[in-house]
Amino acid sequence: MLIAAVNMPLLIAIMVLVMAALITGLYIFFFINTTNRMYHKIFDRKKPMPQVDRSPMKIDQSTIYGRGLAWFYTNRMEFLNIRIKAYDGTPLCAYYRPSADRSTRNCVILVHGYNEHPANMACYAKLFMTQMQCHVLIIHQRAHHMSGGDVHSYGLMESVDLDYWVKFMKARAGSGARIYLMGRSMGADTCLLYASQKEVDPNVCGVVADCPGDTLTNVLLVSGQKRYHKDCSAYLRRVRKLAQKNLGFDMEKNDIPAIAHRIKVPVLIFQCGQDNITPPRMQVHVFDSLKCPKRMVMVESGGHMEAYDKAPALYERELGKFIETCVVRLVKNGMM
Repeated sequence: MLIAAVNMPLLIAIMVLVMAALITGLYIFFFINTTNRMYHKIFDRKKPMPQVDRSPMKIDQSTIYGRGLAWFYTNRMEFLNIRIKAYDGTPLCAYYRPSADRSTRNCVILVHGYNEHPANMACYAKLFMTQMQCHVLIIHQRAHHMSGGDVHSYGLMESVDLDYWVKFMKARAGSGARIYLMGRSMGADTCLLYASQKEVDPNVCGVVADCPGDTLTNVLLVSGQKRYHKDCSAYLRRVRKLAQKNLGFDMEKNDIPAIAHRIKVPVLIFQCGQDNITPPRMQVHVFDSLKCPKRMVMVESGGHMEAYDKAPALYERELGKFIETCVVRLVKNGMM
């Protein structure tokens, strides 16, 4: 009894240490497992590359986007399937529709958002075609739809891919090509990241960014808060390290405000008041960092990427004004 009494405090201390070690081990296991799953969910391709590019069996035409999709598949034969190779050999695909006026130098490159079908950009193709005679290219971002790749990088690698598509359009329209870039959500980030490059192609004359994010980290923090109902900063720090180790790129390079001052061409930003994926504060952050000719338009009633559907007249009017601004700039610079 005396021995048991003497050793009892020691036994209690050992038990406390063992429990603490178990709890710590379980936390580390849970943390590593969670961050590994987050890493794969964030960067891995969501859907396998389809064998054929089929029209949806049913299209909801209650929105502008749905009607645009129906228009695209009704006129599918007017869009050519294009395939090129990216800088790293990844096969990239796009839909290309040459203008009825083959002499026009106006070109539009449309870039879809995260986990979207490229044909969802058809309504914007139709919109640009009503504003001006233009050649239209709807690209499939890497790791999306018919383009190859097992991972995507929310605009970082994709902005380099975009340079190849700009060269493709120049080859079709000639050296005097006037190229407009338009993207929504992740596609908008791709366009802005491309326009911020030091050696951006001089034929690019304007960027339309619909609901862009400001930084990948902030976008993921908002997404994590919605999904897990807590601050995911600690998890994302390890996700960043995994991306650096496995993919060779740093998430911090997706920081658009940090490099927005490099953009020289006019930028038109659309934001939606009810956006809970890339909230309006993100577009304000990007807008305030721009030093080029710029304009930002708010659609109060819209959710993420709903600006055109909620305020079509405003959207069309602002796009028309933006094109006029770009043309005036080109004339002043002796490019028209």
